[in-house]
Amino acid sequence: MLLQADNITFGYSSKTVLHDVSFSIRRGEIVSLLGPNGCGKTTLLKILLGLYHSKNGGRVRFEGRELSSIHQKTLARSVAYVPQFHKASFAYRVLDVVLMGRMPHKSFFSRYNRHDEELARSALAKLSILHLEERPYTEISGGERQLTLIARAMAQGAHTFIFDEPANGLDYGNQIRLLEELINLSREGYTFIKSTHFPDHALWVADRVIMMKQGTIIANGSSEETITSENLYSLYGREVDIHALKESFRVCVPRKLGQVGLTTAGKLKQSYH
Repeated sequence: MLLQADNITFGYSSKTVLHDVSFSIRRGEIVSLLGPNGCGKTTLLKILLGLYHSKNGGRVRFEGRELSSIHQKTLARSVAYVPQFHKASFAYRVLDVVLMGRMPHKSFFSRYNRHDEELARSALAKLSILHLEERPYTEISGGERQLTLIARAMAQGAHTFIFDEPANGLDYGNQIRLLEELINLSREGYTFIKSTHFPDHALWVADRVIMMKQGTIIANGSSEETITSENLYSLYGREVDIHALKESFRVCVPRKLGQVGLTTAGKLKQSYH
């Protein structure tokens, strides 16, 4: 097992935001954390990164070792964090941003060498954005920035990526492009743990979905088993139908909006006759 979380409990001041959370993740999985705002997703991700620590005896193990026993620099060689939004203050080249992923492998005063640059360019090429290497990071699109951060994580040597709402703020085309890259990389053995507000995205790419509500896990299983009308209503208080468009491809349609859409489509059809 790549990662194991046992009895994770955490709170801020007197407010408990995670209650006895347990799950495990296998290498090469795409796992989506799905739940409403304030349910504890981001806090859980920070615990998996070793930034916060569980209370009341809860623990996280990574590759069989207690996470708390792994030095942060050592952990950074295997686990990378990709934020949902990153705004650069300086116009670094895209290549320079990716090279920053090599920092866990360098001493404080050492400089990047040819091997580091080869790894950085290889990561950019794998994501089909090598042509951006000389572009200022501040001048590329949101989707290209997200792919640049993934390339930085790959150059870091990480095989496990933790995302906090990676598609947030991206246009539709870049959302699809990002999801395609996650699928491609997972086939090569990379592992992705991501929070999301899009049940459709979890349906399309996740091997497994962990549903959270009020700091607890209410469902944990394959996307087909977990993303159901009943579970979505429990999470969001809205009636949602799951429609199969093709074999193994499904979409979520809010019931009331779906009814409005059918009515509108009918009116438009009649107007053409």
